[in-house]
Amino acid sequence: MPHASVRASALSILGLLALSAHTAHARPPAAPAERASNPGAGVVAAVPRDAEVSPDRARRQWRAQRDAVAGEAAARRALGEDFAGSWIESGPGGGYRLIVASAGAARANVAGVEIRPVARNWRRLQASKQRLDQALQSRRPGLHKPLTGLYTWHIDPASNRVVVRIARDAQAQAVDFVAASGADADALRFEYLDGAPQTTNWIFGGLSYITAYGGGCTAGFVAYKAGVPGVVTAGHCGKAPDRIDVDWSGIGRTPFGQFVHSRFPTADRGWIASSSSFAVSPQIYDWAGNYITVKGSIEAPVGATVCRAGPKTGYRCGQITAKQVTVNYPQGAVYGMTESNACSGFGDSGGPWIDGGGQAQGIQSGNQGNSSAGHNCDAPAAQRKSWFDPLNSILGEYGLVLTTG
Repeated sequence: MPHASVRASALSILGLLALSAHTAHARPPAAPAERASNPGAGVVAAVPRDAEVSPDRARRQWRAQRDAVAGEAAARRALGEDFAGSWIESGPGGGYRLIVASAGAARANVAGVEIRPVARNWRRLQASKQRLDQALQSRRPGLHKPLTGLYTWHIDPASNRVVVRIARDAQAQAVDFVAASGADADALRFEYLDGAPQTTNWIFGGLSYITAYGGGCTAGFVAYKAGVPGVVTAGHCGKAPDRIDVDWSGIGRTPFGQFVHSRFPTADRGWIASSSSFAVSPQIYDWAGNYITVKGSIEAPVGATVCRAGPKTGYRCGQITAKQVTVNYPQGAVYGMTESNACSGFGDSGGPWIDGGGQAQGIQSGNQGNSSAGHNCDAPAAQRKSWFDPLNSILGEYGLVLTTG
């Protein structure tokens, strides 16, 4: 790679953190704002490659995704307690539509929304999942055996069940755990997951930032706290007051900032306050020479297409396959994760998830297992699992203001 390209890539890794004037001798590439592409430019290439759909179908899905927020809100109001979840589904003729599940006699007539009858409302499904969460939270090291074969659980509105993913040899362990939790067994469905959950930071060259322990993670979105700029990232990448460095070609290892907030496990979120030697920009790099401007943080629904960026696997896209997922990492469980079939790899932890309209979605946490290549991109889309911590929850917890452009 030419020297200038190395510096351009290194700059981008840090969520487009540009050097300040006093480091101008190691001049970075053109400012992101000057090179910003159409927010959907990277998606046009990435979605057909990663989600296995045509560019035309990808565009149709984006349109459905854009309208889904208002459609779900209207259906929720009309159905009340009968609301049982929603998702985007492919329809006849290559189109997409928003499906809203209803568990009662109430019917709604909402433009662009199909109401589908189911047995259980959202509150009942939530109660079953909460039982599992509480049972996991009550376990104590040394007193209880580790739940090594129970991987994730979440509410799946399409099947109207709480889906529990387990190892192939963990059926007995799973049944015992569910029975002890008091969860509604009729509301549960077991699935096998090949590959245990693991976080995706790793020690290797060309990291986005270097942790205090010598490993590496990726910066997510730029956000301010009380006027101080910084980046949102993964909590397993460090804890306060860990110092964070960058190592860019041409300038060497340089202090970037330090962790001010961090939480892992239970969640996987953190915020790094940047040093005064860095300016920040509301954009992310798509690893194809383009910059994507962050427009906001409207949460996309299940079935929506989202993309993530990181130094290990570049810019990768897929669909949201589940929300409110409990992921049982070896280091401890995390709750409220969003799941996607976009691939990820070691070193991508902490990186940004975004949709095609520039709406920030979350922060990369982990995946269900990597090949010897250090990622799960070689697995079929139907088998890939990556998890991210939803951004709006992080902003609210830490009192952060997302930088948008």
